[in-house]
Amino acid sequence: MKKMLAAGLCFFLCMSNLVAVEAAEYEDPQIQKIYEEYKDLREFQLMREEYGQAYADDFLEAVLDSRLAELQRGGMGDVCYQYVKNLKQTKDYNCGPATILQTLYGIGCADAVSGSNDDEKVNNLTDDCKSNEKEGTMVYRATNVLNSYCNKGYIYEVCTQIAIDTFEEKVAASLTAGRPVLLHAKTGSFDYYGGKNSGHYISLDYINRTTKMVRVVDCNLDDKYYGVREVKLEEAYNSVHKESGRYIIR
Repeated sequence: MKKMLAAGLCFFLCMSNLVAVEAAEYEDPQIQKIYEEYKDLREFQLMREEYGQAYADDFLEAVLDSRLAELQRGGMGDVCYQYVKNLKQTKDYNCGPATILQTLYGIGCADAVSGSNDDEKVNNLTDDCKSNEKEGTMVYRATNVLNSYCNKGYIYEVCTQIAIDTFEEKVAASLTAGRPVLLHAKTGSFDYYGGKNSGHYISLDYINRTTKMVRVVDCNLDDKYYGVREVKLEEAYNSVHKESGRYIIR
């Protein structure tokens, strides 16, 4: 009986250690907390699978660095902007690459993309992002490709659980740091889409924190939606908040 109890205790301790290891992937508690946020997200899981564990670790570090920078950055003012160029996507499914190119123009890095005109550049970015009709553009790939052409430390964050005030702060901090924001949006939240609700990348390059208005730059092929508009902050927030699986790249 004693041997059975000893064996049982040994098994319990081993399992306890295993659970402890699984529960604490990272020694740094701040990184561990961020990992807990990301570990169940499909984008993060696919990113780790495609790019490897070291890349995922670096990404978590980048998220922490970005959030610490937000806390340290003060005096952003009521109006923050980093204007992008408005252009159209070239295919039904490559709004992501088109929004990336708009962003690269906004931060002065578009010349690094090969192509003699904007359409060629968008198509080359489409290849870089492995965009396709079935999936469109995965958020983690869009973030990786954007960072490969600039040195801005872009990250992606899920917005389902954050409050609108937090969203506003993240947008303002990103624009103040010279990073136009990319919304991995659902269009139904924007009044100008008239209820049409589809997944779409949209650039956000201006915020007025007093009037609670933002500027969006839409690369849609359809002239009904294409163009530059000033919309309510709440619309932009809801586009990445109301439905699961939507992100902000900033």
